[in-house]
Amino acid sequence: MTTESADRDVQRMPLPDGRVAFLTCHDKTRLVSEPLAALGFVVEPLTTYNTDHFGTFSREVGRTGSAEDTVLAKAKLAADLASSRYGLGSEGSFGRDPHIGWMPWDYELLCLWDTERQYAVFALASSGATNYAQGEVDSMQAAVLFMDKAQFPEHALILGHPGEPWFRKGIRERDALIEQLQALLPQELRIWLETDMRAHFNPLRQAVIREAAVVLAQRLSSHCPQCQALGFAFARSEPGLLCVDCESSTPLAAVHIWQCPACVYSERRPVAGNAPAAHCGYCNP
Repeated sequence: MTTESADRDVQRMPLPDGRVAFLTCHDKTRLVSEPLAALGFVVEPLTTYNTDHFGTFSREVGRTGSAEDTVLAKAKLAADLASSRYGLGSEGSFGRDPHIGWMPWDYELLCLWDTERQYAVFALASSGATNYAQGEVDSMQAAVLFMDKAQFPEHALILGHPGEPWFRKGIRERDALIEQLQALLPQELRIWLETDMRAHFNPLRQAVIREAAVVLAQRLSSHCPQCQALGFAFARSEPGLLCVDCESSTPLAAVHIWQCPACVYSERRPVAGNAPAAHCGYCNP
């Protein structure tokens, strides 16, 4: 029996219909429960399954799929293990900001899987309010600078790379970390430090997960006009809003397209008004 199979056997438990089984080991339930409770959902954590199987921020286990693939797999597994209609998954990832491309950015994705109707509802929140950072330090001065910038010890740190004898995660004791660095730095040219981005060790990330839960609740509060499935929401837009001065087409959205995640019914909703001339290639070349 594989480790994953064993975890499945340990985790399997029945939950009443209407409850949501949430696969999490990092205390995320309190972050998502309130927005979903307003819709009548009760979020039940499944905490004994080791979600590190899906990948770790500190790279002991690499994530093999995209964030969307991973969060969907988590949601499906949660429903399966709990014998529940609804499963919830959460996945965070960090990259460059979508505006100028040089700031770190937190992307938090939630997915609700409906086993009965076999469809998923996704919700994304993102923010530049993150302490995500990593790097090598070669002195105590550099180490303390890194700690302060990372908002340590309110936010935990990771010391070393996986496989190094001093590798530790979830560090929140400032004096102990300084003592260990003072012992290591004379022996090593450089020591690796990074922020611990697991949700229960990172309050900044917790705020973005809460925001994603609000987005998910908003999506779930909307029913498809055709099949009544939850999650009828904005899917994409089409450009072409006319300029207020010359009525030329602009890059701004002229139509918002709403779509059902279950039956793929869609509606085209025209955007009211006109685009400011500042967005017109003719008036403002």
